[in-house]
Amino acid sequence: MREKKYINKIGLVCVGSELFSHVANSNIHIATRVLESHGFEVNHNAIVHDNFENIIKAVEFCLINGDAVIISGGLGPTFDDITREAIAQLVNKRLIFSMDAWHEIQERFRERKISIIPDRNKKQAMIIEGAKRLINKLGTAPGMMLDYMEKPIFLLPGPPVEFEEMLISCVVPELLENTCSASTQRYIRKGFGIAGEPEAVVEEKTDILREEMVCAGGEWTILALPYLIELWLKLPVSKQSLFDNVEFKLKEIFKDSFLGANGISIPESLLILMKNKKLSCCFAESCTGGLAGHLITEIPGSSYCFNGSIVAYSNKLKKKFLKVPKTVLKKYGAVSEETAIAMAKGARKYGRTDVSLAITGIAGPSGATAEKPVGLVWMAVAITNSKFKTRKFYFAGKRTTIKLRAALAGIDFLRRVIMESRL
Repeated sequence: MREKKYINKIGLVCVGSELFSHVANSNIHIATRVLESHGFEVNHNAIVHDNFENIIKAVEFCLINGDAVIISGGLGPTFDDITREAIAQLVNKRLIFSMDAWHEIQERFRERKISIIPDRNKKQAMIIEGAKRLINKLGTAPGMMLDYMEKPIFLLPGPPVEFEEMLISCVVPELLENTCSASTQRYIRKGFGIAGEPEAVVEEKTDILREEMVCAGGEWTILALPYLIELWLKLPVSKQSLFDNVEFKLKEIFKDSFLGANGISIPESLLILMKNKKLSCCFAESCTGGLAGHLITEIPGSSYCFNGSIVAYSNKLKKKFLKVPKTVLKKYGAVSEETAIAMAKGARKYGRTDVSLAITGIAGPSGATAEKPVGLVWMAVAITNSKFKTRKFYFAGKRTTIKLRAALAGIDFLRRVIMESRL
């Protein structure tokens, strides 16, 4: 039986040239969440190109500065999947074809109703000599576990779904089995959302609370996102009751700007509120081009509250579908409080909903005037056929940034109006 060691700090090496330009590295977030919940810490994360030397150097660095290494990516069948070859070279071992691994790969193809298996997939059945093969239940690339420098190295596939499943089912059990009890301090991490507040304001208002949590052994992180600030708190399991205190104090400080815990998003917060109140809504979008509707429908179960979004980008469609009067457009323009109200009224009637949201603005880079600059957005919420709430926003940034911020701000504006109106 392998001698148990103290394992706490784990390095993550994410392999793939695509991670530098085309694909976001979500595996670091998965690894942090899963490993922290079992008492382990991700102390380094290296992203490397598909390059022998880079992979080896990154793994060596993590081994020197930690207790174990997890590698994600580079286990596929193509020419640029070279992780297994690089690690075999590092540990000076051969790659051996595993018939058991090949049978498992064939079974994955049969599950997908694919009868002809490319011959190049045999590359995925090559296992480093002496390594323990880790079963991949979701994909064709088996994982591996081996020792080097008296520390464990895990090779896992890169696709996040496969990576997370194998992390939970294969890596964590191996780590727990082979580590002494001194390293089993477990942690919980929770996120709290605050909408529409500047990062500096949030920091200033939570300084005392942050100091209290740090003194209690917690780690406090502030993250600025479009129209949203997230506060992330990591606490030992033994002090998880403090999360309730933090949530209570944040709600007291930020009132309607506070969305809740567990990393809740602005669209999720709106849908929870509407579901509790049994309300329905629809949107009328101009400058956001349907983005607000897209953000809502990204959430499972949104159809319970959301009827749809009418994208009326041109004045022609504003008049035809939303019944915005020609006189309003001519006198006040498409980007105006009056037009936003007319759009909201038309959307509520057309969508047959309890409330509606209208967004119209100038996303740029063209179309602005001295009176109406790029970033100007008017919004309106129709509460009844004759009762409306409006708000004017100014957003900075490029076109895509303005659209995203406007969409999120509009969803949040609707949420606040519902709360204030006590519908």
